[in-house]
Formats: sequence, structure tokens, C-alpha cells
Amino acid sequence: MALIGYSLGIYDNKSYMNQNMYGVDICNCIDHVKNRYLHLNPNFKLKNRRADISVTYDSFVIVSPRFKEFCTDNKYESVSFYDLANYKDRFYMEIFNVVSVDTKRREIDYYEYNSVCNEYNEIIGAHPVCLINKTPLERGFYRTDIEFGRGYAKSSIEVVDVETGKKLKAENFKGLYLDEVLTEYDFEKVKK
Repeated sequence: MALIGYSLGIYDNKSYMNQNMYGVDICNCIDHVKNRYLHLNPNFKLKNRRADISVTYDSFVIVSPRFKEFCTDNKYESVSFYDLANYKDRFYMEIFNVVSVDTKRREIDYYEYNSVCNEYNEIIGAHPVCLINKTPLERGFYRTDIEFGRGYAKSSIEVVDVETGKKLKAENFKGLYLDEVLTEYDFEKVKK
């Protein structure tokens, strides 16, 4: 049981980026899930601005200048930041590096398959994160190849390498907690 990285636990900010997408079938909102940066609402209202990193109910990760500066200063190339029209001191963060989830180890549940867009409306089983690759992650930010949750709020899990996780902990960012990503978990030992 070895530590290979950390998943980012991000508290919600009690806000929606696009509340009108609530309850919409996955095929009608898949672009919101796959290309969030194209759907930044110019009238977005952030209800809780105290956190350095937070997430909307529809899975848009919002960060402070301090968090953005941390990523820029440490030269994390796999992360981009997008301005929010209503806020000069908050940004939408997008991660481009992808890691693959081990769906057999984690026993992920899939619900409501829609053949029109080849997507499931709901996917459950995000935590703990089980990755296919059991070697320590290389330096950087990652997102899982599977979006968990339901409909337009489906989201990848954000993951970082061990060194970055320790740096994030040291910074004590408001709104963030880290969960260990391990090569094996206690629940897996019970099955053997």
C-alpha cells in the first residue's frame, strides 16, 4: 500500500455557473461537461468568496489569485485559468493532464446509458480514487478520465503528485483538503 498522489477535495461555494442545465439529460449538456471553459456564464454570481479554491454545484472549479499564482510560480503547465466576467479576483481552473481510473478495482456504477451520445447520465464511485497506473504520479495536476456525478454536474476528480500535494498542504489553501491516492486500499484487502 504505497502513496502515489493525492486527490483534491474541494468544498462547494454554494453557487451555480449554469443553473438552467439542472436536470437536463446528459446528451443535451455533454458539451458543458466536456468543455466547461466554453460555458462561463457572464452573469455568474459567486455566493461564497472566502475560499482559495471552491467548486460550483455544476462542477466549475473557481480559484483565487493566490491559488493561480501558486500554480504559475511552480510552472504547472497542465493547468489553465480563465477570467470570470464579474470577478477580477477569481478564475475558472481547467486541468488538461489525464489519468485513467481502474474501474474494476473501484467497482464503479453506471446508470441510465444514452446511446444517442454514448454516455451515462450518472456515474458513481469516485472515492477513493483507484488509478490503473500504480506508480507515483509525475509532477503536476491531473484529472480522471471519467466524469463522476449526474448530468451537467458530472466532473472528473482532480489529482496531484505527492510533492505537489505536500506543497498544497503547506500553503494551507482555504476550501481544499487532500485525500491519499494509494496503490491499494483496505477495502481491497478484505476482498482477497
